[in-house]
Amino acid sequence: MTQLSDLIWLYIYSVLTPTMASSDRMLFRSSAVSLLPRIQNGLSQTELVHVPHPFWPLRTSTPRLQHARPLRISVLDASFNPPTLAHLALVNAARPSYPRDLNAEGRLDDDDNRDYDAHLLLLSVRNADKSLKPTDATYIQRLEMMHLLAQQVQPSSRTTEPNVAVGIINEPTFIGKSTRLLDFLSTHVQTLSQAYPESIPLSESERIRFELSFILGLDTLERLVSPRYYPSEAAMLTSLRRFFSPSEENSLVVCARRKSSGGDALGGKDKLALAREFIDARRVCMIDIGEDESTYSSTTVRTAIGGKGLGEEGQKAWRRYVPSTVADYIVEQKLYVA
Repeated sequence: MTQLSDLIWLYIYSVLTPTMASSDRMLFRSSAVSLLPRIQNGLSQTELVHVPHPFWPLRTSTPRLQHARPLRISVLDASFNPPTLAHLALVNAARPSYPRDLNAEGRLDDDDNRDYDAHLLLLSVRNADKSLKPTDATYIQRLEMMHLLAQQVQPSSRTTEPNVAVGIINEPTFIGKSTRLLDFLSTHVQTLSQAYPESIPLSESERIRFELSFILGLDTLERLVSPRYYPSEAAMLTSLRRFFSPSEENSLVVCARRKSSGGDALGGKDKLALAREFIDARRVCMIDIGEDESTYSSTTVRTAIGGKGLGEEGQKAWRRYVPSTVADYIVEQKLYVA
């Protein structure tokens, strides 16, 4: 795990030098370059490359832990090759309301139930379906684009700054990511408690619970509930029930609907048949992220660049799909061209 002193130094540095964008970028790259080999060489399973402040995932304004409910963290796990406006829409999407959050009149009791406490942009160095191609962005380049994306995330209704971290993990499946992240976060919060015992007493940190909401697209949900990624269908259901159970890992899935011309609102009805018990139990929630954004994909961007190039005319074919800072980075790094 990243040393706490390094995280504090990173935070102070970024606050005291807000106009030094190039220096901040160099600092981020240095962190990424030092931590990525630890993941790739099996020395660590999860690392935080960037945190917005030393208390992440807690809120800086109220660093004390909240016992009444779990700490809610949205996890956007993707290949980010490159990040698109669809990724940004996913991480900016409001937290769905759940029956347990409502009072007797069917309303949210307070704004505390409307937002996530923190966000995590997560890159896995192992993917169950994909391998690196010669024209793909490197992991360091993807992390740098994730850092740019994090700066575009909107703050919640209770904060002035988004509480977004960037992390890397050595795990190809969502089931495995949930387990590894829960272990990592528990250890991380206890480390914070040791450093800040007055703000986060150790006795409180040991009782902390988490609610991870994995934010993903429909294609990824279809893979999550596909038996071919598990030893058997029975093994898949056992794993998913542990993953979703409030008394076990307590993870959730928030999935963006795909723009369609009709038919089942979820899209791919037959492919999601095995997810029905989790959808009915509201452990899987469907959301809308916009008619246009729901059609954007990293593949579209890479294909357009490969065909049209990075020149001014070529950018007209792909620039509208990505945040402007990411587009500038793609041109600067000459990504996705043969």
